[in-house]
Amino acid sequence: MRHPYEKFIRGELVAIGLALIFGLIALIQGLFLLIILCLYCIAASLAFDGLIGMNMRNQIHGVKQLLRALLLFLFATFLLIFL
Repeated sequence: MRHPYEKFIRGELVAIGLALIFGLIALIQGLFLLIILCLYCIAASLAFDGLIGMNMRNQIHGVKQLLRALLLFLFATFLLIFL
């Protein structure tokens, strides 16, 4: 039997894995675009965690994580546009 939130958990793990890969490559090669992609993946991971929290009836944790994801997404977009 599958966990009811398996899709969200899998999405969170994929986002964390991609952030790790993009982050390591960005550290080695110093590519700005990979740093931005890493920040977007971290924001996606936080958003998935927030969705898991919202569905598990832990509203406060879910809302905090979704707000963190939104702020990180806005910060990464700001860096992408203005730098």
